[in-house]
Amino acid sequence: MGLNLRWAVAALVTAAAFAVPVWLCGAVVLPPLLKDPAIRWSLACALGTLLGSLAVLWGHGFAIRAPATATSGRSVQATAERAVAIGGDNRAPVSTGDAPTTASASPAPAPPAGGPHSAPPPDTVSASGNRAIAIGGTNSGPLSTGDRPAGDQPGGVHT
Repeated sequence: MGLNLRWAVAALVTAAAFAVPVWLCGAVVLPPLLKDPAIRWSLACALGTLLGSLAVLWGHGFAIRAPATATSGRSVQATAERAVAIGGDNRAPVSTGDAPTTASASPAPAPPAGGPHSAPPPDTVSASGNRAIAIGGTNSGPLSTGDRPAGDQPGGVHT
């Protein structure tokens, strides 16, 4: 539903939320109780104004909210053998190889969220190669692909 149509629906609901209670109270419910039309229609208008103001609050939220989608728009795929794809931040060890990881040190503390250099995670994260690792956020844990030793650490452990 388009934005203009949402605003039109919100306006119609607001008008109906005012007009229907005013007419019902002023012409149907209150005449047997109150004989003076000035008091009767004043009370009916007050009730209509109250319900209309609630409809205005609802209508504003209805008109400006984002349209619902079938999916969140975020795609995380690991399509190859032993591939790992992580859509957000990683704080744990990740290993795609045969060799056991020997990372005995605890992972480094995660950087503060919402810092000046933080960016929103990408919409698509894909690890398509064998033993590939793709991370859509920041990494603070050790990574191991098992492909080749890194430095003096067996099993391709990278911290």
